[in-house]
Amino acid sequence: MTAFRNVASLILAAALLQVASGLMGVIVPLALGDGGYSSATIGLIAAVYSGGFMLGAAAAPQMIRSIANIRTFSFAAALCAVFVLIMAMYRDAWVWGLARFAIGVGIALMFASVESWMTEATPEKQRGSVLGIYLVVTKLALIGGPFLAMGRPPEALEPYVWCGIFLCLALMPISATKSLQPAPPDPSPFPIRRMYEVAPAAVVGVFIAGLSNTGFLSLLPIFAESAEGSSITTAATLMAAAYAGSMISQWPTGWLSDQMDRRLVIGGMGLVSAIAALILAILNARPGALLTELLVGFWGAGALSFYGLCVAHAADRCEPNKIARMLSGLLFVWAAGSVLGPLLFGVVMASPLGGQGLFILEAIIGFVLFALMVWRRQAKKAVQEENRESFEMVQPLSVAGVEFDPRTDAPEETA
Repeated sequence: MTAFRNVASLILAAALLQVASGLMGVIVPLALGDGGYSSATIGLIAAVYSGGFMLGAAAAPQMIRSIANIRTFSFAAALCAVFVLIMAMYRDAWVWGLARFAIGVGIALMFASVESWMTEATPEKQRGSVLGIYLVVTKLALIGGPFLAMGRPPEALEPYVWCGIFLCLALMPISATKSLQPAPPDPSPFPIRRMYEVAPAAVVGVFIAGLSNTGFLSLLPIFAESAEGSSITTAATLMAAAYAGSMISQWPTGWLSDQMDRRLVIGGMGLVSAIAALILAILNARPGALLTELLVGFWGAGALSFYGLCVAHAADRCEPNKIARMLSGLLFVWAAGSVLGPLLFGVVMASPLGGQGLFILEAIIGFVLFALMVWRRQAKKAVQEENRESFEMVQPLSVAGVEFDPRTDAPEETA
């Protein structure tokens, strides 16, 4: 476990960051809803956050190269903390839109500095196990964050203070670490056309992951507003159910995708999410009901697991020495989907369909993903067994973290 000890402080910093991120993901839409803003406006502000994340991801390698990891992380943590406190003082949609954009930039920079650092500090042969620990710990922190607001009304100040506290706490293990800072990575992404030529199913899949998952999760707390009792507690429980479902399904689906055509498994996960969403729509599900929480968990098991399968499929199709560039490009395709998703879901939820429309749209997207993956399997042969890369549990966090993936160990060709 020497490799884990080398990066324990980095994992702790990322976990503290995810506590704040998970808490903001619930309190922001609920506070906007309580302020009388429409679901379309809430979706717009969620899209602005994704746009900031996309910009931060693009700027991260150059910023790390210029001022190194610790300064990048510190700058970004301070940026996020400042704008969280501004959000606590000014409850205005325009101010919050600016704040969420800045926070999106900061979150991307923080993850990039941590993940590029872990890449250098972890031996290649141990990256898989360390990556697994990192993703599990950070996802547990993401699940736990919203529960800090339990019992508080949407207009309460305390959740924003908690966000600021955890953003500042994340600075402490980073500042105290004795690990040497790494040379900055430079995984310049493939052009989209080139990626589509190599692995069209992966490009389509990660775009749909950004579109549907970000859109659905950003509006899910608004669905919880109609619950009896605390809407924040209900929203936190629903988010926890979705992420718990994805944690349970990640490894079994990954193993299954190593045994058969990954496109079928990607489509199958889309079908699982579509069926869960369709049942929620037909039942006109009530937030706070146990059945609703179970079905949202079932949705998460399908919808929140196929991003990693798409990345694995792209790695199968790509030349080994170009995998880092492919994975970096896929992150930006996902980010593009995550900008559009909240806009689309916000408009649908603002329609007369309301919360039921959230599930109807998600069901349609899941069925479309299933159909596209079946069609792509017919259009292009499966990868030969000897050319397949092993599945690794990944999630879309940073461009710099692409090199932490064990599949990117092959050296790049020099032109």
